[in-house]
Amino acid sequence: MQPVPPMSGDTATSSVWKRATLIVGLRLGYTFLLAVGANLALDVLQVRADGGNLWNDRADHSVALFLLGSVAVWLVILLVQSVVGSLAVTTVLAVVITAVTGLANFEKIRLRREPLYPGDLEFAGDPGFLEDMVGARIIVLFVVGVALVAVVCFIGYRLGRRRMPRIDRSAHPRAWRGMVALRVLTALACVVSLAYLTDFNEPGNGARRSYDALGAFWKPWNQRSNYVRNGFVGGFLYNMHVEAMKRPADYSAAEMDRIAAKYSAVAARVNKGRDAHALDDVNVVAVLGESFSDPTRIDGLTVEHDPIPFTRGLMKRTTSGQMLAELFGGGTANMEFELLTGMSMGELAPQASIAYQMLVPNYAHFPSAVGYFKAHGHEAVAIHPFQTKMYRRREVYDTFGFDRFVYDQTMTFHNRIGHHNYISDRAAYDELLWQIESADKPLFVNLITMQNHLPYSGKYDDPATVTGPGGARLGQMGQYVRGLTYSDQAMKYLIEQLQASKEKTVLVFYGDHLSSAYPQSLFRRNGERVMHETPFFVWSNFSSGDQQLPTTSPSHFVPLLLQRAGATIPPYYALLDELQAEIPALDSGMFIDAEDRTVRRSDLSAKAKQLLHDYRLVQYDLSVGKRYSQDAMFYPRGAAAAPAADD
Repeated sequence: MQPVPPMSGDTATSSVWKRATLIVGLRLGYTFLLAVGANLALDVLQVRADGGNLWNDRADHSVALFLLGSVAVWLVILLVQSVVGSLAVTTVLAVVITAVTGLANFEKIRLRREPLYPGDLEFAGDPGFLEDMVGARIIVLFVVGVALVAVVCFIGYRLGRRRMPRIDRSAHPRAWRGMVALRVLTALACVVSLAYLTDFNEPGNGARRSYDALGAFWKPWNQRSNYVRNGFVGGFLYNMHVEAMKRPADYSAAEMDRIAAKYSAVAARVNKGRDAHALDDVNVVAVLGESFSDPTRIDGLTVEHDPIPFTRGLMKRTTSGQMLAELFGGGTANMEFELLTGMSMGELAPQASIAYQMLVPNYAHFPSAVGYFKAHGHEAVAIHPFQTKMYRRREVYDTFGFDRFVYDQTMTFHNRIGHHNYISDRAAYDELLWQIESADKPLFVNLITMQNHLPYSGKYDDPATVTGPGGARLGQMGQYVRGLTYSDQAMKYLIEQLQASKEKTVLVFYGDHLSSAYPQSLFRRNGERVMHETPFFVWSNFSSGDQQLPTTSPSHFVPLLLQRAGATIPPYYALLDELQAEIPALDSGMFIDAEDRTVRRSDLSAKAKQLLHDYRLVQYDLSVGKRYSQDAMFYPRGAAAAPAADD
């Protein structure tokens, strides 16, 4: 047998570059298949969280949308591969990132009936917050599960790697340097492409045009549908940065002057019967009861006893009704935003899903009830018995102009109930009473409680007995209902203390949303509206009278407080009063009229449509516009009382 003659230099070089080309091709193919698998896992978890089937829910939509989403995931994986250089490490990271993202989305849909948004990634770096929200046990099991999957993937890759061609750095330095240069160029291309994807909602964006051309259909009022129909990646991109409100076509300084004059006249008529000094010695308090709801209103649930007898009785003796909550199982900060600003989340772009994270911190000052009451001599105090980073509250409260922010580490009272680490409602109310008693000036207090926040498992030793439609005992609901009982008792204590106090106080109390402990099966039985309604009441210790209201949005609560106190109102709250008379509650795609009926926008009266148009103009002006109307609408005592407008 004749020996094989050695290859010439040109032949050897050609062979090395062919090997390099093969390596590049194999890596591109492998990473793309990895991206397809990751995208498929995200879509499966998305659809399963909604109780659907991927094939049934996506069969009538273009497969091209799935491939388009896979390309977006591929860019991320290619970037990781280009940076780390190792397919093994890239594989592990891809598996971990996909698992974390997919399961976080799954859990959020399960608990809150809404998908994961880009803004939610802010919480990913706060282990303490995540532990409080879902519990340490779930986090540990999740980490262990992901680690096992990652190890299996790593071992599988290492076994397959033995058959992969390689370029030796010392033997083939030119080819090796060429491979490194290609990695750098690939990383740069991926960074530029991903940056372009973040502008998904900008006019003319090619990625958005591609989705639209391939059959994407967007429902601004239904984000879960966006994620299911267009894929997790498509839904996620749809929620990238966007202007919080679209500029109305007729927005101008002249139009805002006209609206300010119109509602100044309305305010003048209302104020003829009110006292301009009514608030001079009155504390104004807004209390958000975390997950406070009335389970006896839910068809299909049987509760062993009425968990909120005191609150129910008080609601019959004062101004009260049901509040329209934006979300189920979440959205606390958005309801707080609506109360403080009088602005509806339903009028913001659907991508501005959390105003506290995506809108308010962009400004040095934001018009709100805080500034209004401070202009009337009140000291503004925020109380939240939890950490300050949740929903960026420290930044938001600074922007609103609160004088003090009292939180878990600075509270005087820290008592807990049960086995979880949340400060009780009773302790929060003791803090409120202490703040009122120790202040020299009347206060405006915004109190957000935490006692009834999830998780609920093992929270109390004596859970209530609650059964579902089939008679099965609901353990989570039993724990939650026991917490409501403690909340009701704490409210009785607060009202008794305020009633006995020499300080005048007017108070609004509201639940921010139903708890995620309610079974998802009850939605079809009760309807979306019932599952988004929570109790609220407005009460004072110096006036009486009852008024049963139709379902109401929290954006109307401050005008109701002023009405209860007999205080004059600025033109902005006069506009809200007029709007409440026609549309007491509104949310994305849902309007409730004065007869407490759910109606469509097209069914609104001409007057209601005009009020809604004026309201939208004012909300745009005060939130993202030039604030032409700020002094005239919000601070009618004069521009000197108004904080400086942002540039």
